[in-house]
Amino acid sequence: MKPLSIVVREDAMVPLDRWLATELSAALGRPVPRGLVRKAIVGGVVTVGGRIARDPGVIPKQGPSVFVRHFEWLPPTEPARPLRVLYEDESIIAVDKPAGLTTHGNKDADRPSLIGMVERRVGHRVFVHHRLDAGTSGVVLYAKVPEANASLARSFAGREVDKTYVALVVRPPIDWPSEMTIDTPILVAGNGSVRVDRGGIPAETRLRVLERRADGLLLEVKPVTGRKHQIRVHLASLGAPILGDVRYGGPPADRLMLHAERIQLDHPLTGSPLAVSSPRPEEFGARSPVSRSTRPRPPGTSRRRATEGAPGPQPAAQPRGQNSHKGKPRRTPAGGRGRGSRH
Repeated sequence: MKPLSIVVREDAMVPLDRWLATELSAALGRPVPRGLVRKAIVGGVVTVGGRIARDPGVIPKQGPSVFVRHFEWLPPTEPARPLRVLYEDESIIAVDKPAGLTTHGNKDADRPSLIGMVERRVGHRVFVHHRLDAGTSGVVLYAKVPEANASLARSFAGREVDKTYVALVVRPPIDWPSEMTIDTPILVAGNGSVRVDRGGIPAETRLRVLERRADGLLLEVKPVTGRKHQIRVHLASLGAPILGDVRYGGPPADRLMLHAERIQLDHPLTGSPLAVSSPRPEEFGARSPVSRSTRPRPPGTSRRRATEGAPGPQPAAQPRGQNSHKGKPRRTPAGGRGRGSRH
């Protein structure tokens, strides 16, 4: 990209970084974040009236030219991501979120978000009652009208929405049963960190092993409650962090291997059963029946509830206050209903 010169035609009345971000966005025909402009100014890329200006807070005055010597500091334009609609009618819309895209907007208005893409398609504000972490892919449901929004709020609050995820996790230290429930409380600290802790709030996650691989497990996961990072923290607490989830002890991967595969609920206006599915990404591998482990399984562990007190697989590094859990075996319901807000 060639150097660019912009004449200050009138007193800006705003700091140089803000003024230049606005002028460059108009000149280049793309959003130019103020933060990047600030770094470019401090780095000596910008001159005002022929002199290098390293103070992003100076107020440009009418007369001199602002010259940007190069644009190597500006990342190349990314092609717009297409919005994949899984279901839509007059009142709701369900879309397929790609991994790496934030669900909601943030302080950087120029950063793409799923809700921004949906609102551009719909043409007005939409409402959401659950979210996926940036690294998670899959189904996200929005209400398009206030009437549907109120009904969805009641459904999520009443745990009447069944959400199904698939996760690819590190193979735990001991063999897992085909189905199990984790109900250890989760504590969200003031600094935003999350861990299992008996002093936290109740949280329940139901698991079913879909495939046993040499170095991992492919799981079907149903969050009954909707705590922050619930699935990720619960799996890590049992020594089976999700691949790509380095925050909770998982090995590096191209992405967080967690996918919201299906959401089932009654339609917020008609009351008819509705199920929306997102195709499983190819990086999770083809669907296959559960393979049988060659390792012996202790008697009575075909189904197990993970609760307070019993020895069990533990992560290599355990946060302070985290405890192992055990309880009585029980039959885990195959189709538990749940609500969730962030996984």
